[in-house]
Amino acid sequence: MLPNARRDVWLAGLMAASAAATLMADQGRTAKPAPVRVATAVTCAADLGAGLTSRRTYCDVLISKSGQDSVYMSIPPHTGPATLLFDLHNRFTVPASGTPANEWFMRATALVAVVRPTGQVLEKFAIRREFRTVKDLFDRISGGAPPGGLKSVAPGLAEPIRASVPAGLNGVGIVGLRLEYATVSQPDGTADTPGRPIAIVSNVRVEFVPR
Repeated sequence: MLPNARRDVWLAGLMAASAAATLMADQGRTAKPAPVRVATAVTCAADLGAGLTSRRTYCDVLISKSGQDSVYMSIPPHTGPATLLFDLHNRFTVPASGTPANEWFMRATALVAVVRPTGQVLEKFAIRREFRTVKDLFDRISGGAPPGGLKSVAPGLAEPIRASVPAGLNGVGIVGLRLEYATVSQPDGTADTPGRPIAIVSNVRVEFVPR
């Protein structure tokens, strides 16, 4: 048995060592870089313009093998994998004023992919919505005729998308693969022609650990 005084000194030393070890571990955890989420530079081959309500910038997603011919975004220098986030919308045409309500209907299923700069597919995503009234739209886009008017093309309701970007990539693209659609006059339509716009993206961001 240790005398009381020596035992108290020994216990105090043990507690101090334990506290120091805990502090060092906490400092090590604190020093680990935290991910940041930022808007990123986006290049649109077909820029649709700004939303009337959201003020977002909207880009057409075109059927293509290369993001440079559709939607392309840079990834800031980062450590490890990053995450690409964006909102995907079906692409609807709003009928002209006076068109009977029963002719507004459209159902669209758009298949898109996030690709490397080489065109290799990283992930695929699909969005399917129906359009019957303006309530089925996420926003309207400024810039139509006459001056101050709205474009007839509009984004459907948003589908949040998350795509993993492997370490080492400094850019990725979003391309269209295929569109399936139904309207009153054409109940079974498909499109896979290069250059055809099939969807819309907005609110593009990147989450990453800075290098």
